[in-house]
Amino acid sequence: MLRLHMRSGGSAHPDVIMATARRGVTSVVLGLALTVWSHLSLAGTWSERPASEWLEKMAAAAQNLNYDGTFVYRNGDRMESMRIIHLATPNGERERMFSLTGAAREVLRDNEKVTCILPDSQSVVVTKRRPRAVTLRVFDPREGFSRHYVLSSQPGERVAGRKTALIEVRPKDEYRYGYRLWLDRVTGLLLKSELVGDAGRALEQIVYTDIKMPATIPAELLQPAISGAGYTWYSDNGSNTLPVAEMASGWFVGWQPDGFEMSDRVFDPTSLSRMPIEHLVYTDGLASVSVFIERLSSAAEGIEGHSNMGAMNAYGRVHGDYQITVVGEVPSITVERVADSVERR
Repeated sequence: MLRLHMRSGGSAHPDVIMATARRGVTSVVLGLALTVWSHLSLAGTWSERPASEWLEKMAAAAQNLNYDGTFVYRNGDRMESMRIIHLATPNGERERMFSLTGAAREVLRDNEKVTCILPDSQSVVVTKRRPRAVTLRVFDPREGFSRHYVLSSQPGERVAGRKTALIEVRPKDEYRYGYRLWLDRVTGLLLKSELVGDAGRALEQIVYTDIKMPATIPAELLQPAISGAGYTWYSDNGSNTLPVAEMASGWFVGWQPDGFEMSDRVFDPTSLSRMPIEHLVYTDGLASVSVFIERLSSAAEGIEGHSNMGAMNAYGRVHGDYQITVVGEVPSITVERVADSVERR
């Protein structure tokens, strides 16, 4: 309440009273505004924590927060807008991602499986859920990681109206790319990422244009808009894949960059391709390469040499009656050296 003090027995001119009142209201409003602003600022202030702690915070946020956002994905000359809705519960995660531009597509993910609905090909592909990559990549630190990357943190630009911390991940050799990651200062959620090639050039970019983190997510927002009725369904729930050791595979990769380890190796006798495929995955915790080994049919021609799409590089070679293809978001020299090292024992 404003109190106007006047001398005893005196009177004040109405204009003086109004001017005094206006000054009082202005000072109160200004004080309230400064108080609110200070609390808002403190909520997103810069924290001089190590870059590794920021990345751990990012990994936890991606799994444990509810969020509903729109982001733009750019890879080379290709650009599209997507919406992602993520629900975290004590029983696990549910997620729905769908395209807002270009061909209509939806991806649904839960604790057990990933379902891809592809209207342009009238198909639905259901696969067993595997660990997600950095989405929104999730950082997967492991022993020796610092031997291959240099981490640093600094204040970042605003993204989707939120203050960020910028984490730079710089490789120490020519066999992997670097990354720039903008994390929400309050929650640690990844709001922008760039995969970085030579001379700091961004080869791939993901950036949120809008993000909300509601306390609850309505169940209907996690339901697909496309039913898939009448589509061709392909299912790989893992029951048709065998660990390679069980079928005595004779193939091995003779070279991979220092720090890369095998994270997955399966043989799929019911692959959607023309022949069964052996699939090997190597990763250093951030970058990864996939090695596909497929027996060629008598009429098939093998694929030789390099190909790429934005940051994704591939290299193919024919080894006897087999096609060897190596694919990954790594430099072209890496996929070529890995492919050339694949041999039979």
